[in-house]
Amino acid sequence: MLSLYVLQVLPVDLTAVALVLLAFALFVVDLKVTNHGLPTVGGIVTLVLGVLMLFDTTALDFWVLLVTLVIVAILMGAFFVGALSKVLKAKDSPVTTGAEGMIGEVGVVREPVGISFPGWVFVHGERWQAIAAVAPEDAHKREDKRVIRAGRRVQVVGFRDGKIVVLPLEYVTFEHSPES
Repeated sequence: MLSLYVLQVLPVDLTAVALVLLAFALFVVDLKVTNHGLPTVGGIVTLVLGVLMLFDTTALDFWVLLVTLVIVAILMGAFFVGALSKVLKAKDSPVTTGAEGMIGEVGVVREPVGISFPGWVFVHGERWQAIAAVAPEDAHKREDKRVIRAGRRVQVVGFRDGKIVVLPLEYVTFEHSPES
């Protein structure tokens, strides 16, 4: 059974408790929203004020509380500033996973890749179904008979219909298909 007897024995100021809870809410807000650490500063100030209001400041051993409070405030500030700098650094780094991370990767053709039919390409340690990209200046040509031979190096330039779109890296890019 929950008893409120503790609230009668300990001198608890509900304003102080609210300030401490507000401080933790500000810390969480700072992790979720990009605003350069202002909620962390507000959270540290609110935490210090709340803890000072929470305990009796007329006691003889008040300096122990004050030193402990200053150490906790410095450590929390350092933690959140460090976390914020890591978040900002990760935000500016290029995408390395998912479909966006494949763009620009170089692979090797395993089975011939054409514009009108897919082939297989080994990229980023995996086998992917691929189709060849069409350069705008070559769009008017008949490309359905041209392929990128096996063994050629290609670069991923996009995704279309669940397949990667590749461009050859060599200057001589397409050759006539042996099926024609």
